[in-house]
Amino acid sequence: MDVDYDASDDVDLGVSEPEEGPVPVESTALLPEKFIYVRHHRNAEKPLPEIIPLESSPEAQVPSHHGTPRHPGDRPFAPFRTFADYKFASRCIKRRMPKHDIDEDLRDMHGGVYSTDSFVTFRNHRDLNRSLVSARLTNVAFETESFVVDFKGKRYNIDVEFRDPWKLMKRWICDESLAAVSTWYSQQKFLCLNGEIDFSNPLYDEPWTGTMWREIDDQLPEKAKYPPCFVGLHIWLDKGLVSTKVKMHPILVRGCWIESATRNGSGNGGGTLAGFVRMPPELREIDPKTLSGSLRSEYDQLKRQIYHAVCRLILSSLQKRSLGGETLKFGDGVLRTAYPGILIESMDFEEIAAWLAIRNSRALHPCPQCLVHKDDLHRLSQVYPARTAVSMKRVLTDAPRGPKTAREEYLREYGLHDFVHFLWEFAHSELYKAVGFDKLHFFDGGEFGRHAWVLLKEYLQNHQLASTFNQWMDQFPRWRNLKHIFGATNISYSEGQTFVDILKCVLPCIVQLVPTNSWLVQWMRALQKIQAMLALEVTTKSRLQYLRELQIEYEACCEKISEKHGKSFNYLKHHFLSHAIENFMGKGTSRNQNTRVGEGFQQEVSEMYQITNGKNAEHQIALIDENEEAMARLDMQVAMWQKSQEDAGDDLIPPPAPQSFVHWSLGAPERRISPISLESKQGNNPLFRNFNMNLRQYLARHHPAYPLRMEQDFEIMPCKALYVNFQSSVNWKSERDILRCNPSFHNEPRYDSVIFNAEDDPLAMAELALVFRCFLPDGVKLGLAMVRPFRRSSWHPKTRTDCPIRERKSGVMFIALEHVVRGVLLCPIFGASREAFYVIDTIDGDMFLRINGIDSIPHNPGRRLSWNNRDYMP
Repeated sequence: MDVDYDASDDVDLGVSEPEEGPVPVESTALLPEKFIYVRHHRNAEKPLPEIIPLESSPEAQVPSHHGTPRHPGDRPFAPFRTFADYKFASRCIKRRMPKHDIDEDLRDMHGGVYSTDSFVTFRNHRDLNRSLVSARLTNVAFETESFVVDFKGKRYNIDVEFRDPWKLMKRWICDESLAAVSTWYSQQKFLCLNGEIDFSNPLYDEPWTGTMWREIDDQLPEKAKYPPCFVGLHIWLDKGLVSTKVKMHPILVRGCWIESATRNGSGNGGGTLAGFVRMPPELREIDPKTLSGSLRSEYDQLKRQIYHAVCRLILSSLQKRSLGGETLKFGDGVLRTAYPGILIESMDFEEIAAWLAIRNSRALHPCPQCLVHKDDLHRLSQVYPARTAVSMKRVLTDAPRGPKTAREEYLREYGLHDFVHFLWEFAHSELYKAVGFDKLHFFDGGEFGRHAWVLLKEYLQNHQLASTFNQWMDQFPRWRNLKHIFGATNISYSEGQTFVDILKCVLPCIVQLVPTNSWLVQWMRALQKIQAMLALEVTTKSRLQYLRELQIEYEACCEKISEKHGKSFNYLKHHFLSHAIENFMGKGTSRNQNTRVGEGFQQEVSEMYQITNGKNAEHQIALIDENEEAMARLDMQVAMWQKSQEDAGDDLIPPPAPQSFVHWSLGAPERRISPISLESKQGNNPLFRNFNMNLRQYLARHHPAYPLRMEQDFEIMPCKALYVNFQSSVNWKSERDILRCNPSFHNEPRYDSVIFNAEDDPLAMAELALVFRCFLPDGVKLGLAMVRPFRRSSWHPKTRTDCPIRERKSGVMFIALEHVVRGVLLCPIFGASREAFYVIDTIDGDMFLRINGIDSIPHNPGRRLSWNNRDYMP
């Protein structure tokens, strides 16, 4: 299928450009070539825009423009008596040590086993617990409340142990140490690439750059005594096994105004346990699979009633404040009136249905964000009426009040249960719009893992191709952070990242295996590209336009798959791909909405459960979590205190500024050796033929400032690792590649490849054959590499795709390490008639943007290397 990406007609994303007012002179003077233009909301009372330069240096970072928090006093480890007590407690809590292990360590410590003089004053775990009780006093403590649910003449007593989310939010809002990573108001960001302010390419990353936050800011009261401020909450719910038989249902909350690096972590300002949704014992003992008909319907209705009663209770403190606000002294010292609301809901579809009180994914209208019919779920390019609180209230009001069957049928048409949702009473909480695009469940483990992979695997197995495919997958080159897959077709269920890794590796392993011009290959390639774009931490209007074009291409590809393989795409996870763009524009990129950041907590809950006695385990887990929160806050205070003590009274002389930033370093060095000796040592390796002479010729040609006489000896130091820092095309921050050039890395040869600068090819690629430091006379040191270059290929495999292909050029050449841009992964096209390689451009976001020129920005550091035939050694 042909898609013209050079067409002049842009795909309309519905993004309206801001009205261009007068740009302050301060903003136009000395603008950098590439920068992000930040326009603050009027409520922020920051009339001047912010300019964030995007330097070309690999060390460039998008800076934070916040103040530095004040460090604590001289005893930051209080309430612990001594620093040693704090360190011991911190270690015990982090390791979740059971009581008997703590007691054993303390006996040994005070019994002279470790030393004869210990500064730890604890004698047993009870002493430690008394200090922890004091440390927890600064926490938001768990509360317990009870209520009764009347259902069909039976009363159910419900006990709920939870943290008040408003108290948690107030702690984060008022915490001075979090002010440096907090943004209180919405922002409009624009990517500017030509040294001019340009409003045509909006940028989206954190939640406050999305349109939803800006729309809420626009609705806040004007001319108030204190500046109004929306504080959005991120809520995550999921149930999961904590043992082979026990399930738990935790609720996590996060502050959307806190930067993602902190918000998505587990320390101070990170995700916090708000409580558990816990059913009464009578319901926990029922297996719903044994129920049918009206009994199952009543069971589901009762569970839904209890579920929402628990959630209503936990979130009740936010409802009035969402309407009237509460004035607080924020962490930056400014008095503002905070208006809380639910901005992002991260859940899988089963949980979303329960949370929103809508019918499940098999309903007539199953989508939580629109009213698409179940028979139209395969149509990605169609737009359907939005599901909103106003429209759903109207449906509930208009439903017939007569026979129950008629009312149920009417509500079923809209995917609703006969249920008034408690969030309809909240301001600044559009519960359907807040549903996040969960890449983990919707795409990684859903669209690919549960559907595309299943079909491809069955095809390979049915055509006796699975063994060959698995062999080729096993031969796929190793790469850092890429899982090596063994027996791929034996994998039916796994966590989402495994499916992402399979998808990244699949193309070279199937393209020569399946028939010519196979739509299976086109399907896999389309999925690869969509996955790469969905995973970006920063996106822009132009990137989203490209994603929209990919969706159109993908829809057409799926039609062919349906036609040739009988695959139905009428399922919710497929349809929700059509909502990805609007969700990224509304709430920022997928990292803000993905359930992956909560999945790790399920593992933590499981680990906590293992050290409980299983009785009232939720209470014990809540206590463990409180201890960990208290210690995390103390750890931050102590770290700030220690930093403030470093060189506090010294007048330091700053080091001289380097002439240029060196973005590479060498690792795993070997002994020095002369080039002629290395050539002799590698006598059986044709790559090293005339190594000494060719190296001397290269040095004479490219480094004439350091002349060498033929009789003059010098040495080189081979190394097995190359570390390359580069500026990511995704977020313009520094990233690092660790590249191997090792004949026996974990008992296997590994020679990674690099992209390097060349005048005649901005994406020149080569395989490392040797990386080394060259020691010349007068103390001159050069970092060099001998490489086997690749060239672009006009050859194509059995099914042609847009995945780049390279072939080897004959011979080797030398390059200076200053010309290396970053690493690149190339994989042989297995079963091909010649030695050809796919460039695995979906290995990470930077690689995909860079190889495909989606942003059309030159990101290469340093000057370009003149690449001509004289640099080759045949």
